[in-house]
Amino acid sequence: MLQKYELANLVPLLETIRRSDRYSGMDGVNVLTNAAFGNDYNKGEVVRELHRANVAGSKNDRYFAPDFSHSKQGFSFGLNPYTDWSLAQLEGRPTHYYLFLGLDWYSISGLGNTNRWFEYLRNPFDGPYDKENPYDKYWHNLWAWIMRRFRVSASGVMAWDTPIAEADAAKFVRTDGGAFIFHNRIPYLRPAGEESAGSDWYEMEWKKDSVRRDATEDLRLLRKLAEDKIIAFCTCTDSVKALRAAGYLQDQIISWRAHPSRVFHPSVFSKKDLWFKGRNHFKVDA
Repeated sequence: MLQKYELANLVPLLETIRRSDRYSGMDGVNVLTNAAFGNDYNKGEVVRELHRANVAGSKNDRYFAPDFSHSKQGFSFGLNPYTDWSLAQLEGRPTHYYLFLGLDWYSISGLGNTNRWFEYLRNPFDGPYDKENPYDKYWHNLWAWIMRRFRVSASGVMAWDTPIAEADAAKFVRTDGGAFIFHNRIPYLRPAGEESAGSDWYEMEWKKDSVRRDATEDLRLLRKLAEDKIIAFCTCTDSVKALRAAGYLQDQIISWRAHPSRVFHPSVFSKKDLWFKGRNHFKVDA
């Protein structure tokens, strides 16, 4: 994975996110992103601390923090499971970048089935979940949008054609040649036991000057590392403001200005022509 991040010139982003002085005053845990490379990455510690996080969640222990021997050890191989997988598909240096910018991650105690964590890192399409939730529905819907995979019923109702096969998505990435970066505006995990839905956690975090400043710096650094050959997709006004503050131009930002659950349907994208256009998003073909 380190070679893939080096190829995409993204190692500085990993190291910046995991600096000890980042996001001061945060109510969360900055351990999803990994900047401990090579022999410094300790798989045994990752599994152990994921199990400890699950226990902390059952006790609503909001003060839980992993006990890693390396200060920059993270749960992922690099930025996060989705970006790790996407970069792993590239066969050469990316010629352009896509940024899919969300709001925030789940609680540290809600990362999924820890016994299958490394399988998940290598193939997030399979998912770290149980039999009742076999895969990450939003991740598959997102790739159905990217690849324009939908079906139409006899009554004309449009729905995503999921699940998406990992091999199909991997081929799509390699053919496109771009770096697919999945990043959240708040890049750290919620405290153990924190609810991921029906909570104003991310709103309270974003009000913190230090968090907003560092998160914006992350976006600025990513833009510079991509040498401005980047298109950002986001879903709300605050994300647009953060991107603009980070120097992204208006034509580098595509925003649906609404919560994904209200717009993430193929009928909406067809009606408003909001489909992913790949290289055609760039004025000059990459």
